[in-house]
Amino acid sequence: MKEELSVSIDEITLMLFPTKENSILDWDENRKEMIRIFLDNSKLEELYGQTVQADKSQQQGYTYSLIFPDKPFYFCISWHEIFGNMGICVHFSALAWATYQMDFFRKYDDRTNVADFLRMVQSKSYVTRLSRIDFVADYRNFSPSVSPDVIYRGLTEGSLTVRDCENRNLVRTKEGLNKEGEYHTVYLGSRKNHSRCFCRIYDKRIEQIQGMKPYYQEAVECKSWIRHEVVFRQIYAQQITGELLENVYTEYELQGFIAQKITEKYRFYEEGSSEPTGYTKALLELIGNQQFSRLRNPSPRDNDLKSSIKYLRNGSGLYPVLYKISCIWGNDAVKKLLELLYAEYDGKYKKEASKKKDIFLWLKKHQASLKNEKLEDNF
Repeated sequence: MKEELSVSIDEITLMLFPTKENSILDWDENRKEMIRIFLDNSKLEELYGQTVQADKSQQQGYTYSLIFPDKPFYFCISWHEIFGNMGICVHFSALAWATYQMDFFRKYDDRTNVADFLRMVQSKSYVTRLSRIDFVADYRNFSPSVSPDVIYRGLTEGSLTVRDCENRNLVRTKEGLNKEGEYHTVYLGSRKNHSRCFCRIYDKRIEQIQGMKPYYQEAVECKSWIRHEVVFRQIYAQQITGELLENVYTEYELQGFIAQKITEKYRFYEEGSSEPTGYTKALLELIGNQQFSRLRNPSPRDNDLKSSIKYLRNGSGLYPVLYKISCIWGNDAVKKLLELLYAEYDGKYKKEASKKKDIFLWLKKHQASLKNEKLEDNF
């Protein structure tokens, strides 16, 4: 059978954040408006009928969710009843995303992909950004060298290495799931919530056949089917959002973008060789001459002042605390708290701050340029 390599997107999680200030009293109406606009722009209800509220939240940390009942896929829109700063979480499982793309084409005779979708759902009422996106490379009928068993044994024995696009070996953890003496699934990198990316390599053919899953027939018809899946989260997913919106418009560009992002973090080399393995080369060839920005991992101390102030206003929980205090003790108590905070800052923190290296370095880098701006410009 002929070797086939394809790339695609598995599951995605999209966040919607309000563009205007929300008090606790306003949040319920504002989130209803945001969800209505999103559903209209995405045409989801045109495809699947009205959403209904689930019995419980479908996403961890949120209190309510909307779902499409009696559908074979997992899709939900979740929100917190009080904390609007958590945003609205829109989650497509792999099957939900694949089904949406197929049904969209059937109904509108127009293909859509993740970049098109992000542009389609934009609104002045909210800001969109991905919090998770899974890029996959499917190797069908390739040699056993691409399999999780061969890769894991090679990595543990030292005959194989994995490096990024700058030739660095940044994978600190690896885990192989052994079943009857063979590794069918391998994880490279940490899967903990704080990690920005990790790689999963597994036997897709076995998964589909044993579980009688949606791609069973496709799995039966190939000799082997190995999937390399890279999960991008947090700051990496946010950067990918911007790149998709601004620089990806065709299927060819999306194919190259996915291949570039996977190989940016995970390239395999046989020990002692400067050339990547055949399956990594095949993925690099999909990029062609296209160029996309690399993912960045900025130092926390390099966060710009405007972002820090924005976090104080929208993400730190400061305003909800002030509102609670005003409800209990009145507005004068809010002013009193702010006075107490300033007194603590002026009397204690300022002396300690002058000794902190990260603050010194930040001021050295930004102080001169920021003096040319007004404080209001950063609010």
